[in-house]
Amino acid sequence: MPEIRNLSFSYDGTPVFSGLCLSLPDGSRTALLAPSGFGKTTLLRLLCGSLTPQSGSITGLPAEGIAMVFQEDRLLPGCTVLENLRLVAPERSDTELIALLGELGLSGWENARPGKLSGGMRRRAAIARALVFHSPLVVMDEPFKGLDEVTLAATLACVDRWLGDRTFLLVTHSPQEAERLGCRITRLDELTRTGSEKQN
Repeated sequence: MPEIRNLSFSYDGTPVFSGLCLSLPDGSRTALLAPSGFGKTTLLRLLCGSLTPQSGSITGLPAEGIAMVFQEDRLLPGCTVLENLRLVAPERSDTELIALLGELGLSGWENARPGKLSGGMRRRAAIARALVFHSPLVVMDEPFKGLDEVTLAATLACVDRWLGDRTFLLVTHSPQEAERLGCRITRLDELTRTGSEKQN
């Protein structure tokens, strides 16, 4: 079970959060809500190892890595959409990967490079890449931002289905998205004030 204990981090002496504690029970779905500037993205960077905790600990992360969707799509520009998926899931068949892209409204775009896609399409391709990566922990940072309601509904249904019983952490400004994915809601601004976990 991933656990964050007494985590503190600051930039140039300015605290982002202090004494933060959060548990992600195996198979649970958690949504992290907070206003801008409360350190949600910093926390995810600490989780994925691109930042190092200044105090406190993060334990229980899977050895195979985290299936991650950042705010930026981070697709490899020289590879096609399908190749981006193959790189993280070589064990999956092209038929399966193309079917997933179809569920996300990307039918016919599997052989296009990311530069040919709109921002929303690249975001959905990044979601697909995370869903096919073989990890028991999936983390997404505002993955549905800017999607219209029809596309959002289809994307949420696809994510819900593909997550299965994996542990899921969603960073979002939308309680509605969290509820539609069956997430417990945790407010990061309360965690950072109290140093203990409060949930809705």
